[in-house]
Amino acid sequence: MVFLFDKLGGYFQKVVNPSTHKLASLEGLRGILAFSVVAHHACCWYFYTRIGIWTTGNSVVFTRLADFGVVQFFYLSGFLFWRKLMRKGAIPIGNFYLSRFIRIAPVFYLCVGAAIFAGILGAGFSRQVQIGSLIGSLLSWASFSIAGQPPVNGVDIHLITSGVTWTLGLEWLFYLSLPFLGWYSRRARRLVYFALTFGVLYMVMVNKHLLFAVRNKEQLQSAAFIVGRFSRLMLTGFGGGILIATLETRIRNWLRFLMPWRNWLLLGSYLAFLLIPGIDQIGTFPILDDMGQAFLLAGFALVVLGCDLFGLLTSRAVRLLGVISYPVYLLHGMVYYAVMRFRGGIHEVSAFTYAAEVAGCLAAILLLALIIHLTVERPSMKLSEEIAGKAVPARISAS
Repeated sequence: MVFLFDKLGGYFQKVVNPSTHKLASLEGLRGILAFSVVAHHACCWYFYTRIGIWTTGNSVVFTRLADFGVVQFFYLSGFLFWRKLMRKGAIPIGNFYLSRFIRIAPVFYLCVGAAIFAGILGAGFSRQVQIGSLIGSLLSWASFSIAGQPPVNGVDIHLITSGVTWTLGLEWLFYLSLPFLGWYSRRARRLVYFALTFGVLYMVMVNKHLLFAVRNKEQLQSAAFIVGRFSRLMLTGFGGGILIATLETRIRNWLRFLMPWRNWLLLGSYLAFLLIPGIDQIGTFPILDDMGQAFLLAGFALVVLGCDLFGLLTSRAVRLLGVISYPVYLLHGMVYYAVMRFRGGIHEVSAFTYAAEVAGCLAAILLLALIIHLTVERPSMKLSEEIAGKAVPARISAS
């Protein structure tokens, strides 16, 4: 379907940057990352319909696809915004946050609102909980899931969305922290202090969260949990992109003799991450062990340096996937859920039938994502860019 859109020309010929654009590979990578999450959740739904547990079974590849996509999305944010911070030295607070809200909020609220509506529709539009609990749950979702992804009116919206919105909350915490991180961006050696700051914060907050959880007998999303998880990702998620942005020129010099084999190195790094046993999630927080982090970060660094994976990442069709990756990421869970409901409920079907359902879901995801991009995301992107273009850096100095 993406190749069909590409052949239509017109808007689709202009929607992506030229393949010679410096960041064209990153644009294509974004599309691959979104669909790695889509594939991961397709596997999760398969086992959920069979055994009622959200798992990928014994599949190493499908398990790793989640981290492959999500962690590199964090790399991308860290890399792109840290480069801006290093270049400008300050963040234009008012315009920056307004432009980011306009860029992110319309698609987010459309998709999450649709998920909540679908859930309440399934419950018959009757209130199942106290009004205070209902308002609190809605506010949690309205805050980009920073405070959690609670049930709404007794309906598991987390399941309907495949639980993807937690990353948007952490993105916002990253944006909120940027004006105060300028000092770290001025010299490469200050990254040591950056790592120490968030390392200590992580350890303190994790201990506070564990104490809170024990006292309350529940795994609540306390403030300590939220800050602890964010601090950890400032080291292993956003921090990976920040490291590459800081050392980009040096890495280019260090690896210049390997550039003739860069695409093979990229392919090897990604395959190693996806296939080598032992590179798994650890504990409560979405992190990687040292070897997994090294493979994934090495692959991302090579893409930053211009590797296109033998032309795949710079092909127009894959870069079009990158353009619509945000709505793809947010709505794919709802499409899977809707198909499960329309077929008569969440129950087991044959592997062949499920594969056919997933194929239909992928076509629907692409079509809906493209419609949302054209009607909602693209206009909000233009307005966001206009606001960002008028920005005047705030006087939170980076020196």
